Amino acid sequence: MEIELLKDLIKDERGNYYTVVHRDGTEITLVNALAERSYAELLEFTDEFKKKYAEYEHQFIGKIAMDVLRHDIVFALKEDGHGRIHPLDAVMQQFRVTFVDMIEFYRNPQAWRGSHKPE
Repeated sequence: MEIELLKDLIKDERGNYYTVVHRDGTEITLVNALAERSYAELLEFTDEFKKKYAEYEHQFIGKIAMDVLRHDIVFALKEDGHGRIHPLDAVMQQFRVTFVDMIEFYRNPQAWRGSHKPE
């Protein structure tokens, strides 16, 4: 099984999605995909932000990240090169899996991205 960092999604039996934020051989680190997407873009309430996200006015701020995740899921289901969805139980048979606690990811989400090992 090949897994692409920050692109493929891992789905558990309860319907939760995770993003692989680190891989070292057969060890991978997962974080909740909604939390990861919530920190993918810095939102500044400027005029440009208001124009870009006008359709979200008077809605919950989490809807932006959820819409990004929903988009990623829809395209991953098409299996056309926009990422894949792997079942967690199958992933755990092939990899040693570590989960990042969402509160730790919140403290420094950039520390979990890329090729360096989490501290």
